[in-house]
Amino acid sequence: MDYQEPTTSRIRLFTLPDSIPAWIDNDVPRIPLLVDMTSSGKLNGDGIIHDNDDDDENNDDGDDVSCNDNVDNLLCDNCDDTGTLNHLEKLKIRVIKASIVKRELTYGDLKLLGCSSLGFVTDDLRRILWPKLLRLTNAQIQIKNGKILEKIHDHIPDKVYHQIINDVTRSSGHLPPDSTEADIELFHSELTKIICWVLHRHPQMNYYQGFNDIAATVLLVMGLKRGSYVLEKISVEFLERFMERTMEKVNQELFYIFALLERIHPKLLEHLENVELFPHFALAEYTTWYAHKYADNRELLHRLFDFFLGTPPLMPLYLSTVIVAHRAAEIFNTTPDMGHTHKVLCTLPDDLPFEDLLMRAKNLYRDYPPESISKDVCDYDKKRRSKEQEWKLKAETNRRELERQRKLKVAVPQSRSIPYRLNGYRTITMVTILAIGIYAFLKTGSGLN
Repeated sequence: MDYQEPTTSRIRLFTLPDSIPAWIDNDVPRIPLLVDMTSSGKLNGDGIIHDNDDDDENNDDGDDVSCNDNVDNLLCDNCDDTGTLNHLEKLKIRVIKASIVKRELTYGDLKLLGCSSLGFVTDDLRRILWPKLLRLTNAQIQIKNGKILEKIHDHIPDKVYHQIINDVTRSSGHLPPDSTEADIELFHSELTKIICWVLHRHPQMNYYQGFNDIAATVLLVMGLKRGSYVLEKISVEFLERFMERTMEKVNQELFYIFALLERIHPKLLEHLENVELFPHFALAEYTTWYAHKYADNRELLHRLFDFFLGTPPLMPLYLSTVIVAHRAAEIFNTTPDMGHTHKVLCTLPDDLPFEDLLMRAKNLYRDYPPESISKDVCDYDKKRRSKEQEWKLKAETNRRELERQRKLKVAVPQSRSIPYRLNGYRTITMVTILAIGIYAFLKTGSGLN
């Protein structure tokens, strides 16, 4: 019996069997040549994807890019910007080419293409294959009426909208350094729209700081219209915990790092516990898929998204764990206190061997899946709550003591005799000096006479 996509009850992407077909309804994607993409207005030299409004009106069949029907020419050496690609990148593109033309390709095979070394290599391929990873058809990612996005912010509460605007204005790091003012203005406008689209479509979801970085990455790869549906699906499938009313569940999930370190590097875990450091140093990386840290390194960031889109939602924590373990020597050589250690862990180097780390994270997930260590995670979170309560009590005790001392100083009047006494001493001294001077003058005067 052929597999059918669920229509009523929701099945999480990462629980779908790898054996199901990669292509829904045998809709094998067609990969355009670069000349076709540039001529259709899908790729601009400034690195920003601009939607062509005419496409929505003219492409009633749901195809989202113009394509070359000659399969032998798909992903040829001239496809995309292959002039800047190295031998391994070109080889990976050929592997993708040979794989995706197969109607019998499985969902597991498709995910493996994105997770394995170099991922999907180029953004031209990501624009076509990210929706397929998310089980979105071409027809599902078409906004037929682009004007609906123009007023989408009217449906967002003012407080939330102002927070979005503040974060969007700080998101320009995702753009190339030579971006013009017009590029930046357009980027800010479209980033605001794509965020508001998701929040409007899912009012139960709450905006959080960092969502703008994920949205910016999707926008730059997919464009506004198709990207709106891609971001929506990512939010529903991967980011739900981050978009709850509180981050309590996320705070607990961070302790997967400690539970995993206990198994692969217990000495390092002991060191972190001795300096009373919680794993919250990884919060930004977890909730933004590293999009905040590596906003200016689009090649690396988009490759990380290839990996995360093909793996379970907790995979960023497994990656954080192997990164921390990889930096063990650096951590041990840091001044052993909370402040210095936290600063080191919050500052990720630019030269981390990510391809190796991604494979190690995947293997770590295989060896210690979340359900096998969930009890330890809860235990670590209980310790965190207990420690936080201890710190609160200590802070409250210190506050009360300072308040008591302040009131004590106010209640006891300060003696003012000392200043008066000092003034008296100055007067006596001056009078004495003056008297001696007058005496000397008279004495000298009588001698002269």
